Parts: sequence; structure tokens; C-alpha cells
Amino acid sequence: MIYDTEGSPFQELENLTFSLENWLSFWYPKICDYLGIDAEKDTDALLFTTLNYQSNVSEDELRKIIEGREIIILAPGIKLEEEFNAFFSSSSLADKVVICADGATSFFASKGLIPDIITSDIDGNVNDQILAQRKGSILLLHVHGDNTDLVNQYIKEISKKKFMITTQSQPVEGTFNFLGFTDGDRALCLASIMNAKSITLLGFDFGEKIGEFSKEKSLTESMKERKMKKFAIAKSIINWSESSGLEIRFV
Repeated sequence: MIYDTEGSPFQELENLTFSLENWLSFWYPKICDYLGIDAEKDTDALLFTTLNYQSNVSEDELRKIIEGREIIILAPGIKLEEEFNAFFSSSSLADKVVICADGATSFFASKGLIPDIITSDIDGNVNDQILAQRKGSILLLHVHGDNTDLVNQYIKEISKKKFMITTQSQPVEGTFNFLGFTDGDRALCLASIMNAKSITLLGFDFGEKIGEFSKEKSLTESMKERKMKKFAIAKSIINWSESSGLEIRFV
């Protein structure tokens, strides 16, 4: 177990086999119930998006990047910079694949660096993510019922470069579900499914404070409360991913 999730409503799911079937049958319905998510809205958003846009990156292309490689995943937690500096004091990014979760892209770009892959439901600084994409990042655009306005606003620009449409519900043709819910744990699930050699996590502190790169706009108290609930989900998903047998470590 990576995180202590005693008392979490998701702890009982952590020992299930790491699979899409168990995600759709157990994890996703429980998350919808816990957060009051309308699963039909997720499906409708996905179908609407795919009327005009299709992924231009394949699953095989992602696998060629990730499989057998050391993966570094950055999440926009409060300790991201501290952990990033600690990582560089003993290692480097040479020969490693970097995946940034949404707002962590802005932090990484501030260091003059561009990630290989971005997992995002585009509620961070989207312009930073599009700029990284123009420089070579693959953007995994996560579509769900609560971000349709943002998707409609930015997808035309995003679709000009390498991108893939992902979902937390049943995927349709040209879209993909690599498991996971928040941008950070989805990045971890992706690396696990794609048979990475190992994964190092930076910025996955899940504390009471929200990292400065986590959201483009300030959060209300109700939004912060919902964010804490999402942290609880993410911790259990990360524990669940251990069942894939992958080596997961922190700095």
C-alpha cells in the first residue's frame, strides 16, 4: 500500500484486478455516486466531441514511448518544486519519459522543459499545455460532463497537433480509457497499462493545501472540499495500481 486509505469508501476496491472491466463495473459507478457525477453527461460529452474530432495518436504510439521505460510523472501538488529539485540532486531526465498532469505542465515549462505526454482535463493553464504540444508533447485530452465548455473552446487548437481523446466512461471508437480519475492518477494508470519499467512520482502529496499550478482559477470553499474528495479517490486508485506489479516510487 502506497497511501494510508483506512476509512476511505474506496479502500475495498484496491484489491481488485487492475482492469478496465473492474474500473467500469466498480470504480466508476462508486466515484459517480460519491461525487454526484451524472454518468450520462460523461457519455454525451464524449459522443458530442467525437462528432467532429478524432484522436490522431494511437494506443500503439503511446506504448512505443512508454513500454520498458523509466517514467517520471509530475502532479501539481504543493511539494512539486521541492521534490523536483530533490530528484535532480541525484538523477536526471536523460533516457526517461516525462508525463505531466495538467497544471504541472506549467511548472515544467517554467524550467525550460517540455514533457513527452500531458494528461489533462484542461482546467490548468491550457495555453502552456498547447505551447508544449506545439513543441512536441502529446496531449491526452480527458473529456467528461463537467468540462464540455473548455473542450469546445480549445479542442480546435489542440487537434492541430498530437492528441488523444480519453474518457472515464465506456470508450467509443477513437477514444480511450486507461483507467484513473484525476489527471495524476490517470497518468500513473497509463504508464502501468503500457508496461513501463518503473514510475517515479513527483508532486503527489495530496495535502490540505492546493498547489499553485493545480488550478488556473482560485477555488471556493466548496470546490476545495470537492478537491479533497478527489484526493481520496486518487490515493486509492494509486494503491490499486500496485496490483499491476509495477515498481512505483517517490523521491
